[in-house]
Amino acid sequence: MKLGKALPLACLAGAMTVSIAAPAQADGNLFFLIDGDTFTQPFSITNNSTAGESVLGFGFNLAGTGVVFDPVDGGPPGNGTLGTPFTPQGGTDVTTGLVNPVSVIDGSTFFSMNFTNFGVGETFSWLLDVDQADPFATPTVLGSDLIGALVYVDFSNGLRGSGLIQAVAGNDDAGQLVITTFTPTPGIPEPSTWAVMILGFGLAGAALRRRTSQFA
Repeated sequence: MKLGKALPLACLAGAMTVSIAAPAQADGNLFFLIDGDTFTQPFSITNNSTAGESVLGFGFNLAGTGVVFDPVDGGPPGNGTLGTPFTPQGGTDVTTGLVNPVSVIDGSTFFSMNFTNFGVGETFSWLLDVDQADPFATPTVLGSDLIGALVYVDFSNGLRGSGLIQAVAGNDDAGQLVITTFTPTPGIPEPSTWAVMILGFGLAGAALRRRTSQFA
């Protein structure tokens, strides 16, 4: 058992439906909930698009949240804890056409995935540990610790949905994706593009974290 890691406090079965505001032509929709301890609790994304769009790409950026991916035992940030590598669950990589390999660098804040057959109603699930970037902090990271993280989703209708991980009402251990903008798909963001996104969403993410702490 990983030192300092708590057992998952909630399960994906109790996931709440995410309502996404989008332009009329943007029918792409993705449900993404992070609930409980990231060391043991799987991440899961479901294609909830309303006009038959497939999911082609997904990117997840933790910059500014104070946490990093920890796929390697004893690796960065140097707290000596166990890690959980990127591991697809239940054959969902096959059903969604996950393009391998998916590279997650130890101690990094970003990774992306591409799919060839991620249809409406299908789910892709994976394990991947997240730890505090501070090597002296308790390594346990819950879904709520990822509030403010940036996410993009590319759909087959040629649009990219971009948004933030936000709080889940009534669930202090969870975070969920809310897509806030749709733009033409530009390809996988370069670091400079992520920087612009971080600037654009930074204030909103900070406000969400402050509001969450006020009601804690």
